[in-house]
Amino acid sequence: MTRLLISTDLDGTLLDHYSYSAMAAEPALQRLRQLQIPWVLNTSKTLAELEPLRQQLDNRHPFVVENGAAVYIPLDSPLAPDLATDPDGRYRCKTFGPSRRRILLALEPLSRRYRFTGFAALTAERLASLTGLDPDAARQAMSRQFTEPLIWEDSRGALEDFASELSLLNFQVQRGGRFTHVMGRCDKADAMAWLIEQYQALWGESIKCMALGDGDNDIGMLQRADLPVLVRSPAHSPPPIPERKDVLLTRLQGPAGWNDAVLNTLQQLDLGT
Repeated sequence: MTRLLISTDLDGTLLDHYSYSAMAAEPALQRLRQLQIPWVLNTSKTLAELEPLRQQLDNRHPFVVENGAAVYIPLDSPLAPDLATDPDGRYRCKTFGPSRRRILLALEPLSRRYRFTGFAALTAERLASLTGLDPDAARQAMSRQFTEPLIWEDSRGALEDFASELSLLNFQVQRGGRFTHVMGRCDKADAMAWLIEQYQALWGESIKCMALGDGDNDIGMLQRADLPVLVRSPAHSPPPIPERKDVLLTRLQGPAGWNDAVLNTLQQLDLGT
């Protein structure tokens, strides 16, 4: 028997780009809950952002934070039982990326030669005005452990030079739906692949992994998924997914497209009834 595992981006994918609502995806989410199919939130968001959001979405599965920098597993999950707990003792945690402090130290000299503003230089009110988040949610977004999002204010060519310099320091630059993210050499795809291994060990069965995303920082995850889905965005064109000609591009945008793609996949795999 083949089991299904879903790895999904949030902003612009499961959550509406403007309202941050997942309401349009609720029919598919209900089916996933009924069928006990894990849907892993794999996002650039922080732990502080995901804790209330997981409650709102009734998501009780492992989740991936800050573009693949770490995987958090609820303590009552049977996955990876030997993994160490996080400092607060609320989850088991697998880290893939360096600390934010190391990233900020690397960015400090570059800030004199490139034009950008990092989250560390923003107030919650400024971030709220940029994103439409309320100030409390903005503070949660700023509570980062492994990455530093930037408002890039320089040219595209300068961004390429900036990324090359950071690469020499073993960091990478990924463009998300709203911000440019500086992080270690890990991504959503690495975290997804690690979770697939954990579920295979738990279930003892083969797994098909469906991945859904809308931005450049989802490319690696979509490349490595069995069932890659590009969710149409109201804000930007879908990015190309190299070496994959089987990527599904949804007809509808955001969570409505997510809903259709998931329900259709469940039907095709004879899991929807």
